[in-house]
Amino acid sequence: MSDTAAAGGARSSYRFDPAAALGWKNIGLDGLGCFLRSVEAVLLHHGYTADAVARGLTVPLDLVRRGSWYGPLSDFPACAVRWRLTAIGTGGRHWPDIAALVGGGTPVILMPDGHHWPGDDHEGAEHYHHHMVLAHRLDARGLHLLDTDAPAEDGHRRVLPVTDGLRAACTRYAVLERTAPPDTRRPREVAAEVLPPSLVPLAEDVAELRAFHGTVWSGARLPLLLAKGMDVWVLGDVQPQLFLLGHALAGAGDPRTADVSRAALAAAARAQKLGLLLLGLHRFRSEGVYAMAHEEVAVLADALAELLRATARHTGSPPPRARGDGTRLVRRLRGEAEWCFGQGRPLPDLSFV
Repeated sequence: MSDTAAAGGARSSYRFDPAAALGWKNIGLDGLGCFLRSVEAVLLHHGYTADAVARGLTVPLDLVRRGSWYGPLSDFPACAVRWRLTAIGTGGRHWPDIAALVGGGTPVILMPDGHHWPGDDHEGAEHYHHHMVLAHRLDARGLHLLDTDAPAEDGHRRVLPVTDGLRAACTRYAVLERTAPPDTRRPREVAAEVLPPSLVPLAEDVAELRAFHGTVWSGARLPLLLAKGMDVWVLGDVQPQLFLLGHALAGAGDPRTADVSRAALAAAARAQKLGLLLLGLHRFRSEGVYAMAHEEVAVLADALAELLRATARHTGSPPPRARGDGTRLVRRLRGEAEWCFGQGRPLPDLSFV
């Protein structure tokens, strides 16, 4: 869809609009992370409502993740998000394609290299990929962006001049493909599709989280990159999956579906608290404050266990028995840290002990 309307040449705009977005009450991280806020903005531009966004981005739960891809979940009923990646220092190779896409009216999700990205906390220092923005216009002023970190009074917008540094920062970008019409399924239909395949993975995820809390991590001070990987996982993956499921099932007429919706939203709220707490604790880096986050891990596990029970009741089966020793979650957190903060090479052997 072009950023220039056909009728009269009037320019329509991609935007972050908390009033139209899904559950955006205070900050862009209310329920969704920077990646899914960018996806949502494109879907809203295609005529989706917030409710349709929830249905269109809800997939069966897989919180710890079973594959080897540690980037964001990118296949949804509403769309497929396809990534293009290049090595650090070679982001300029992507720029001609990005300029052609955005200049032609196709928005692009950027996950820039913070070393080169203007104004980034790590500019001129680390090659961290720790944030995403939506590039939606290119003109004589520069690259127009939607950014959850941009000031609300400016409409969460930024315009950056196109410099060699900006081009070099473009090591990772993604485009929405296969965008479907807005989803009109009812909550009960969504539940029938996503809850049965969620049951066993959720049981395994609860077991992993309990083992991680009980035997893997004592609450001691964490290596900074592992701590950062943990908050990316919680706020960028765990919270959104739960939040989307809860909203996709909201308003259901049958009590069992409504119970799952409430439990999912309660668990999402616990995940948000843990993630924001971790974000705040990074500056202190002491064992005492990380102990606070450690206890929130247990509270999140309890909330997920309640969601598991509600999901089992919905499917008419007992909660599955599952075991976990925390190793799969540790692998996921290390993979998340390397994906965002690896600077193009494997991380050192970081320990939770």
